[in-house]
Amino acid sequence: MAADFKSHVLLRDEKGLFGIPFKRLLLAGVGGGMTYTIFNLAVPGWSIPVAVVTALLMVILTGLRGGIPLWSRLIYRLRGSLLLMAANYPRSPMGQLAEMLDMPVELVRLDGARVFAPPTPNMDVDLREWITFAHAQETDGLVFVDSPLKEFSHE
Repeated sequence: MAADFKSHVLLRDEKGLFGIPFKRLLLAGVGGGMTYTIFNLAVPGWSIPVAVVTALLMVILTGLRGGIPLWSRLIYRLRGSLLLMAANYPRSPMGQLAEMLDMPVELVRLDGARVFAPPTPNMDVDLREWITFAHAQETDGLVFVDSPLKEFSHE
């Protein structure tokens, strides 16, 4: 007998319109309304088109992929591109912009000794692992052991 694991048990799917959750629609409506109010004071002729465009952009930019909204992914992409340009060409205008914004360019250069360093010895490590099998039999399954592969070693 196999059990299916759900990753988002506590996350509830909300209903909305055309697959867009109601919270996003509400946020876009409030954002469009605020834009309409502000633009209606300054430029009354452009207030409705700008408010509609703002509401549409808010619906699009708050769309999730992998749990991250589109606006956040675009900012991460812009920041990463700026850091890569600054690392490759430090005296370019982009390199100077990254320096002016105090962006840590050393994040781009990975040090293998630091990335693949073993954990420090004073860390409390629980050595129990989940053992899975290539060929499941009736007696096999999910097993917790005290140390990795201690019971199953062929030495």
